[in-house]
Amino acid sequence: MRRRGAAILLLTLLGLCRALHAEEPGGAASPLSAKAEAALQLTRSDDAYQQQLGFLRLEALREPASVPYLQAAAADRHPDIRAYGLRALASVQAGEALPTLIDRAQHDLHPRVRRAAILGLETLAGLRPEVLPVLITALEDRASEVRMAAVDAVSRIDHPEARAALLLRQRRERRRDVRRVLALAMQRLGT
Repeated sequence: MRRRGAAILLLTLLGLCRALHAEEPGGAASPLSAKAEAALQLTRSDDAYQQQLGFLRLEALREPASVPYLQAAAADRHPDIRAYGLRALASVQAGEALPTLIDRAQHDLHPRVRRAAILGLETLAGLRPEVLPVLITALEDRASEVRMAAVDAVSRIDHPEARAALLLRQRRERRRDVRRVLALAMQRLGT
C-alpha cells in the first residue's frame, strides 16, 4: 500500500513536472528522454527489484529533468524509496543535493537511508569541506552498515583528520564486520 502511495505521488509529480518544464526559456523543450521515462515507469513497479533498477537507471542517465521525481522519492515515507532516491539525486544534482544528503545522513531514522546518504556524500568529500565532519560523525553511527559505509568513505579522503578518526574508530569498534572493513581501509591508507 505504501508503494502504491509513492507511485501515485510520482505520477502526480510527473504531470506537474511536464507542465512546469514543458518549455525552457528560449523555447527549447526539456522533457525526460525515452530511457528516463522507461526508468521512471520501473520506479513505480510493485516489484522491489524493478523499482531499484529504475532508480539505478535514472542515476546512470543523470538527466536534470528527473530531479523533481528524485526529490520526491528522497522524501518518500518508504525507506527503500528514500534510499534509492537519495543515491540517484546525489548522482544527478551533486553539490545542489548536499543539504538534503547531510540532513538524511544525520537525522533519518532508517539506517539504510543514512547509508545511502553517506554513499552520496562520498563523491563530494574532496570538494566540499562541510562533508568530512558529517562522514566522521557517521563513524559513530549506531548501525553497523552505516559505520561500514562511513569507514569506506573516510578512508578515501586524504586528510589528517580523516586518518585520526579512522584510528580512533579502529580502537573502539567491537563488531567483526566493521572491523574487517576498517582493516581494509587501513591497508588502503598504508597504516
